[in-house]
Amino acid sequence: MTNIHTVNSMISNRNRDCLECRLLSGSGLVAAGLYVCHHSKQYQKQIGKAAMCSVASVLVLLGTARIFDLPPFQDKFKRS
Repeated sequence: MTNIHTVNSMISNRNRDCLECRLLSGSGLVAAGLYVCHHSKQYQKQIGKAAMCSVASVLVLLGTARIFDLPPFQDKFKRS
């Protein structure tokens, strides 16, 4: 029973704002945005293309903000 408490403590106290974590999660968001943008070209209607490109741009912007530690991610994982 104490081992479970120790593992939960280690997981909850880990540093999630390290450079490697930001690079991995940010590049995942950027890659998802590029994937959505690439597949938006198959839509025939302009409204579909516009909607997919706007979703893609939001994903790329969120990924860039995560990599450079900008808002809304700034001070999100900091411990007081």
